[in-house]
Amino acid sequence: MVRQFNLPDLIGALLCIALGFIVSLEAYRLESYASSAYVGDHTLPFILGIVFAVLGVALLFQSFRTKKGEENAAIEESDSTASGERTRLILCFLSLFLYVWLLNWLGYVIATLLASFVLFRLIGFYRWLTSLFFSILLTGCLYGVFVYWLQITFPSGFLFYR
Repeated sequence: MVRQFNLPDLIGALLCIALGFIVSLEAYRLESYASSAYVGDHTLPFILGIVFAVLGVALLFQSFRTKKGEENAAIEESDSTASGERTRLILCFLSLFLYVWLLNWLGYVIATLLASFVLFRLIGFYRWLTSLFFSILLTGCLYGVFVYWLQITFPSGFLFYR
């Protein structure tokens, strides 16, 4: 039996399994265009489809498992945290829209630093210094991978235009 407050996990698991099978089937269709059975445009989608299906099955099994005292705690917790989670979700969406807008004004580095800092605070519940450290680390790693390694140019912004 599905846990009372775990219906989203069940639905997510079923969608993940279905998406995994669809992606794997499409990758199988792409195999006919490849020069090798192991290397080509079909390999990564097939692997990702299998990963999606396996993780969906794991989530499906987890959605049926119950823990001791979970029923009473879930009822008490759902009333008090619903408004806080809704507010955080709205703030996350607003920060992502603001990030897209700030990319043109401030450029990639500063906009990504600010957006990741806000998202680390909202989603991860990290402290200020931890969020700042992780946002600097994330921005630096992404900048290194995309600008230096892949040589992709990012927007520099109107304020810092050369």
